Amino acid sequence: MKPLYKNQDDFYQEVRGAVQPLKLDFNERSDSRPLWLEEEAISTECLWRYPDKSGLQTQVSNFYGLNQEQLLLTNGGDEAIELLFKYACLQKRQLILPLPAFSQYLVGKNNWSSSIDLIEPLADMRIDLNTAVGCLSEGAILILTSPNNPTGELIPYDGLVEVCQQAKSKGAQVFLDEAYIEFACKAYDSSLELIQQFDNLVILRTLSKAFGLAGIRCGYLLGQAEIIKQFASLAMPFNLPAPTIEVAKKAFTESAKLEVSNYSKMIAQNRELVGELLFSSGLQLVDSSANFVFIQGCDSKLRLIKAACEKRNIVIKTNLSGLTVNDKAVSALRITIPFYLKPLLNALRLALKPELICFDMDGVLIDTSQSYDAAIKATVEKLSGNVVTQDDIERLRGQGGFNNDWVLAQELTNEQGTEVGLQQVTEVFQSFYQGSGDTKGYKSLEKPIISQQLLTELFIANSRTIKAAVVTGRPKDEAVEGVQMIGARNSLVISDDDVEQSKPSPEGILKALRYFSKENGWMLGDTPDDMAAANRAGAIAIGIGNDSLYKYGADLVLNDVNQLESLL
Repeated sequence: MKPLYKNQDDFYQEVRGAVQPLKLDFNERSDSRPLWLEEEAISTECLWRYPDKSGLQTQVSNFYGLNQEQLLLTNGGDEAIELLFKYACLQKRQLILPLPAFSQYLVGKNNWSSSIDLIEPLADMRIDLNTAVGCLSEGAILILTSPNNPTGELIPYDGLVEVCQQAKSKGAQVFLDEAYIEFACKAYDSSLELIQQFDNLVILRTLSKAFGLAGIRCGYLLGQAEIIKQFASLAMPFNLPAPTIEVAKKAFTESAKLEVSNYSKMIAQNRELVGELLFSSGLQLVDSSANFVFIQGCDSKLRLIKAACEKRNIVIKTNLSGLTVNDKAVSALRITIPFYLKPLLNALRLALKPELICFDMDGVLIDTSQSYDAAIKATVEKLSGNVVTQDDIERLRGQGGFNNDWVLAQELTNEQGTEVGLQQVTEVFQSFYQGSGDTKGYKSLEKPIISQQLLTELFIANSRTIKAAVVTGRPKDEAVEGVQMIGARNSLVISDDDVEQSKPSPEGILKALRYFSKENGWMLGDTPDDMAAANRAGAIAIGIGNDSLYKYGADLVLNDVNQLESLL
């Protein structure tokens, strides 16, 4: 069979991606440079004088069909949020913030010691809009983000109309953060209609997300003239640098508008594909209209997603704050949707849809505590005259490098002060394990660990979606006997006789991947050598039985092999 890769280095480069990581943690436009942004040096002619943003002010106002008094340019969305807190504190206004929310609002709460009501989210992590509106009073400001960060939840147009109406009836205001609105596509223009209807509404937008200009720090506030005037009075006079103004002007052109629209549509399509894969794997998603997805569900699957992305050099958001009022722990991930989807999809499939699962045999598929371990103890006692314990065996196995039980028995014997060769150890070991004459060997005491149901699903039914292989440190004949004992049929068995280098070398796993022409694989084992082999092969490393395997690179540890079924 023709190998998929010329050598292991080629394999590592393919499965682990490029040297530069794919950043999918800050919702930036990290893998698709704006086509309308020409590669040219910023003019230095204007750097000696204070920046003049009037030209950009006119351009943005015309872009949206608004009067210039209805627009305030800000130093990114962050300055706009800072102005909100300054405005609320100076006017002693109560803030209402439904959670989950963008972390910057919680930073502002602490920095300004603001009077703010945090509203607990609904059970599915959507905002409790009804409760938030119910908390409004004279002079209060309701902070909404739509699409929301970190969930992507979109407040529909009718919902925004009702919120603005109720707020106005109570003498309250609405601060609407639309940093991700371009990705909602059809909702992009609708919220702007609300500006003409309501004088108690301020809308925040930015060039940091869909426009791909997070580095220039340019945002803006939209609203009726009187409320924008109040925010503008609190801003620094020269809050946008000249280079920012120069680049931002390029964003507010028809060519940029068309490109951003097409880019956003592609992200929306990719978001649906990612969502389908996650949902089909039993994970929970808030329906997202942003350039990211918020994922909850089985902690083990979330851990595997994190591990797979790390192996493929993809950075995702794993530490989310501001999800609940008391900041109680919520198991969740947020992943930015890239323009070029293949690397992310491959990583998610590695985590959730393995093409091949490799199993170590001893301690994973078969209980060998009364066979191999007993043979180790008997061998050491016969050769040294001293008794060793199960703890002694586990101590060496835990160090790594003792995947071969003959080598392990030799080391334990040497520790007792008796120097012996590997050949002698092997002969004594085999006499106990295989038996001789009428004496049954310890191998007769072996029992399957894997359940009949899981065995049938992976080794007998010959699944078209998931292939299975045994990658063991046993010699070939004993590996075949083990497979026959548990009842596996027509299984791929890669024994220690089939490789040039034993585990922790990844050779056995790579051979199995090549045999089935697969790229995404898992390895289940109970020793540090198994974990090392898995990681070196770019596979998911699943430890069995001992949490200490996390120290040796396990991506997930299960109590026993039968828990695997809950992950498939």
